[in-house]
Amino acid sequence: MSLERTEMTWRGQCPVCAALIVPPPGVEETELLPCPECQTMLVVDGRQGNRMVLSEAPQIEEDWGE
Repeated sequence: MSLERTEMTWRGQCPVCAALIVPPPGVEETELLPCPECQTMLVVDGRQGNRMVLSEAPQIEEDWGE
């Protein structure tokens, strides 16, 4: 199976709203993707077969100099 074929069938599911996520070609682990339905930022945690493992990206918080 070619790499191009693998990328075409690689899919994931938003952990927030369960929408289908189809990544752009060349997406890599730790990359951020927006959910097309709920606009939540998601982190690509890896692959399990043809399934993309996603988690909600952590919110960036200011430390206010602490």
